[in-house]
Amino acid sequence: MDLSNPNEAPKIHVLDLPQIYTRPSPDVLLRTLTELAIKPVSWDVGANGESLAGDTRFNEEGIPKYLTSIVASRLAWIEDEDVREQIWELASLRLSERSGRTALPPISRDFYIPTTTDPSGRTVSITLYEPSLTADNLGLKTWASSYLLSKRLSHLSAHCPLDHLSTPLSQLNSNSSAPQTLALELGAGTGLVGISAAAIWGVHVHLTDLPSIVPNLSLNISANAAVISASGGAATSGVLDWSVIATEGLQPSKRYAIILAADPLYSPEHPLLLVQAITRCLSIETSARVIVELPLREAYMAEIEELNGRMAAAGLRLLVHGEEIGYDDWGGGAGSSGLKEVKCWWGIWGWKER
Repeated sequence: MDLSNPNEAPKIHVLDLPQIYTRPSPDVLLRTLTELAIKPVSWDVGANGESLAGDTRFNEEGIPKYLTSIVASRLAWIEDEDVREQIWELASLRLSERSGRTALPPISRDFYIPTTTDPSGRTVSITLYEPSLTADNLGLKTWASSYLLSKRLSHLSAHCPLDHLSTPLSQLNSNSSAPQTLALELGAGTGLVGISAAAIWGVHVHLTDLPSIVPNLSLNISANAAVISASGGAATSGVLDWSVIATEGLQPSKRYAIILAADPLYSPEHPLLLVQAITRCLSIETSARVIVELPLREAYMAEIEELNGRMAAAGLRLLVHGEEIGYDDWGGGAGSSGLKEVKCWWGIWGWKER
């Protein structure tokens, strides 16, 4: 047992696990490998920065080497070939869980989003599926800025035209002249922000992204349909590629009163493309709002500055903004400690006085 921290329950040491040289039974190995599973890390942290989820009962020191020894073993004393394959597969899976976010298999995780500004108030639980990641599909991961913006939505209500957006869905469906879609998310990724907005604000949000991202986005919307509809909200998804978006604006009746975007800048071309998409899709009403949150990455500070400049040139003024700290599991360490602190900036724009 590991007794190094008296404030924590003793953790099981790797030497307390069934060792390969003792030829443990298949049932013992399978049970041990099941217990070694690491749940997806939560981005909620305690007062001392510790993760509130994703932990195990084991001291992680030596666990990867232990798992490797199982994968490398012939398991010759186990006669059933299918059982041997099952043990190797489980050991490999446990290794991947300890090798960083990009090595993880597909995961599902829950995000708890406050519905009011009261810290002790009600939250909604949103479950998102994230496929395995490759370098060209990073939109299939939920990023820290999305989580932070989702948790901030209840605080931003006072700055948004939600009185205008509060028409019940029953009236929207029966009144063809009423706007059917009221808010738009650009670059929605796994959909956390848009789904949260639909569930918290009780509005209809259209979530958009590239063709390769939308199928998983639609899956997540369907998985959270009950949470969304419980507040009278609705969510739909569709493809919107900023690089091929039409130059002319939408008709006023088809524009959006609120546009949301989280972590939308990861290319030098994106400030221009994002602002073009915003000006084409945003309602011309003075109450219309654009809400953006993005991480303050050193490599993209020029793009952030350019975004602010282009928004001003497009006739949008920054109404309120701030900074906050969040946590992400991208590039983090092994096991449940793989959280990395991320500093993010958020802002709300509205049209300048005309």
